[in-house]
Amino acid sequence: MSDNAPRQCILVIDDDPAQLMLLGHILYPLYDVKMAKSGEAGLELAEKHNIDLILLDLVMQGMSGFEVLAQLKESDETKHIPVIFITGSDSNEDEAKGLALGAVDYIRKPFTEVVVSLRVKIHLQLIAQMRTIENLSLTDGLTGINNRRSFDQMIKSTWSYSKRANESFSVLMLDIDKFKQFNDKHGHLNGDTCLKTVAHTIRKSLERGSDEVYRWGGEEFAVVLPYTRLDGAMLIAERIRENIAATPIHVGEGTVFITVSIGVGSVAPTHMYTDEAFLNFCMGLDKALYRAKENGRNRVEKV
Repeated sequence: MSDNAPRQCILVIDDDPAQLMLLGHILYPLYDVKMAKSGEAGLELAEKHNIDLILLDLVMQGMSGFEVLAQLKESDETKHIPVIFITGSDSNEDEAKGLALGAVDYIRKPFTEVVVSLRVKIHLQLIAQMRTIENLSLTDGLTGINNRRSFDQMIKSTWSYSKRANESFSVLMLDIDKFKQFNDKHGHLNGDTCLKTVAHTIRKSLERGSDEVYRWGGEEFAVVLPYTRLDGAMLIAERIRENIAATPIHVGEGTVFITVSIGVGSVAPTHMYTDEAFLNFCMGLDKALYRAKENGRNRVEKV
């Protein structure tokens, strides 16, 4: 890991102060460590922080480790965090129950520093490898931005937390104007340059870290704007449209300029995500984008 890379974060949940102190002594030099003295406190920390791995005591006052793990797996924010049980039990039934609930490993007491360090290191390496694979599968190979699969995942989570927070979110659907003519005239390699330039320009036009751009497919792009109402989304769409129109596309020894048409929609979810609800929302976006094309291109239309 690079010296400048953020430390991986480990949450330790144990009601024994001596155990917390010992695990802190082992883990603090290499990782960002959060400590919780109860299951309830651990669940709260897991929701608030970006946790990479949880070490969870099996037997605690109040909530047991099994109960904590079950609640972790019920939450969209925490269900993917790997959990290692710490236990003094050698019961095969306990181990089977923990693995069935979703625990990835057991560390048995009394443990040694070497065993804890190696088990934690192995699981964090596996997590890093899985995230690398996942990132590759969620990234468009040509433009380097998020792909359609990534969009499908993000829209579901955005829909869910917008419903919980009683907030609106918005989506922009963009299409490069006369892209087929551009390809026919300048060739597909320059067409690829055009797509990469548009993707880069959209990304630069987004000022909030929560806003994301996706390659929807072909010459179409989508932008997801959490906590954004329609009026704010229209302003962002106009900024993107203007920036793209002003950005030169380098073609051989010369430059050309292209434009985009944009459809804008906003929704304040009142029910949980369904494919049908999102399809209806997308149909409105498509109609707005079609109107932008019909009304002369290089313009923004709202649902």
